Amino acid sequence: MKRTFPLLAVLLAGIRCGSFPVGPVVLFVPCLAHAFSFDDVHFWAGEGTNRAAVVVDWSADGAAPLAWGWRWNGEATAADALRGIVREDPRLHSLTGGTAEDLLLYALGYDRADAATAFRFDYNGGNVVAQASDADALVAGGWLNGYWSQQSAPVADAFDASSLAYSLTGLSATPLADRFWLVLQFSRPEWNWWETHALSGEPVAAESPYAWRVVAADVAADATYGDPANALGGPSRSVPGWGAIPPTTVNPASPAWGPGRLVTLASAADDVAGGSITVEFDHDVVDDPRNPFGLDFIVFGNALHTVGGNAYFDGISDPATFRFATGSVVAERGLVEASADGATWFAFADGPYADDFAPTLSHRYDPEDPDRSLFGDAAATNEWWGAPADATRPVDPALSGADFKDRTLADYARLYDGSAGGTGFDISAFDLPRDAQGRKFVRFVRITTLEPGDDTEVDAVADVAPAPSFRNWVDAHVAFEDRPGYATTNLCANGAPAFANAALGLAPDAPAPAAWAIEGFDPATRTLSAPLAPFAADLVRIRSSASLTNANWSASLPVYAGTNAIGRPLFRAQDPATPSAFFRLELHE
Repeated sequence: MKRTFPLLAVLLAGIRCGSFPVGPVVLFVPCLAHAFSFDDVHFWAGEGTNRAAVVVDWSADGAAPLAWGWRWNGEATAADALRGIVREDPRLHSLTGGTAEDLLLYALGYDRADAATAFRFDYNGGNVVAQASDADALVAGGWLNGYWSQQSAPVADAFDASSLAYSLTGLSATPLADRFWLVLQFSRPEWNWWETHALSGEPVAAESPYAWRVVAADVAADATYGDPANALGGPSRSVPGWGAIPPTTVNPASPAWGPGRLVTLASAADDVAGGSITVEFDHDVVDDPRNPFGLDFIVFGNALHTVGGNAYFDGISDPATFRFATGSVVAERGLVEASADGATWFAFADGPYADDFAPTLSHRYDPEDPDRSLFGDAAATNEWWGAPADATRPVDPALSGADFKDRTLADYARLYDGSAGGTGFDISAFDLPRDAQGRKFVRFVRITTLEPGDDTEVDAVADVAPAPSFRNWVDAHVAFEDRPGYATTNLCANGAPAFANAALGLAPDAPAPAAWAIEGFDPATRTLSAPLAPFAADLVRIRSSASLTNANWSASLPVYAGTNAIGRPLFRAQDPATPSAFFRLELHE
């Protein structure tokens, strides 16, 4: 007998995909594909009430497109969104050209394994070179040899790949609208020019370095500071205007405040400690040996460094003339705990604490290149603040409020060394599970108010980004104010660039070596070997040329590290295909 099923049963099965017994028969219903939406985005950059998504497809085998979010108010373009996301995600790197009014995209790279990957981009006359030091990284570039195409999907809450349309206006001439979908797809060199290709798959969320989900919360019943979601995403970057005082960046003299910026951990009775929040990351936060200062995550609050007297910072004065007369930081400390599974917790019982030193610094002090777009109509007032500070790099934990007494706000920013501040935490002492590489990890962070009457504020919780080994060596071996610097224009006593000396294992004040000792060149395998300091392997590029007359230097050759017969660190570069007579060493930060 032929069995029929009511339509209602089929509709219900469409809602719940899988296998369902219906009498003696098992009904199999395929799972319906989930349409990626704005609610699925994890990494949000920028600030504002409008939202746009940027979907990047490297057209690489086995790699789905990644999606980021961009928030803004007022007017913005696709170029603003791309620039802003690249500035705020330490794992995303770009090579662009053109002008501010006509941004051209040549290359994009993504550190997929979060391995402090180094990227080498070179326009190279249109034959763009795009390379990564880590094989797992996503990287693609082109202009004459492939290119990045720009497309858009209809304005909507969910992404619709079937309705993608190519844009011929360019990134800088593409205005954003709320719920706009921008798609950047690499058109591979073997594809025909202007040939359309389906995306590599449904978009997936790019990992966020910040907590992205609230697990539990006991917070203030306050319309402004009572939303637990205020603890998600990156730390606040702006302070609202107040009376005659215009908006300004968040800094140690003007901590974060205002709607949407903070959550206050206060229990129902303000005289009882215990308000708390528990947040979760979308990935393992690992005890990576490359993390600066050995710190693994950072908690941002709204601690304030007291100025002294009746002085205050109006937001537009020159930070180089604004001085802190005290070494005191106003803190409302919160106990911090960490967990890998949300069930077993480890507490930093003796500190450090949340909402303590170091106060947030949202932007770098850069009077040579201030960001005129920071404050909208008040842009002309910003003479001092440039690119966003790095919220994934901690402040040196050896510093304290006392180190900033009698310093200016500009000094404060320099001592932060690019960091956005916050309190850093090291999970290495806890008995935590380990990942496939043997590194301890956590996924959950819980913060609880410690003292009655204190209202601990939480702005963000960030995963520390690993740093190149040379940067970590400098942090560990050289006091901040004695650091020789990293730029090639900063010379040591022997006339060599400071970072080049360090790469060769020389102290900044070492006498000039008579010669750089090449260990040897093997003509059979065309392998060059030379000494290198063990912490500087990620500084080296080697290129080759058959002649020094009108030299045509090759792309960067693969470099691998090793040791010589007596155990001295070496780097080696192999060029088996080219009959090269000359090799060129390049050191980079």
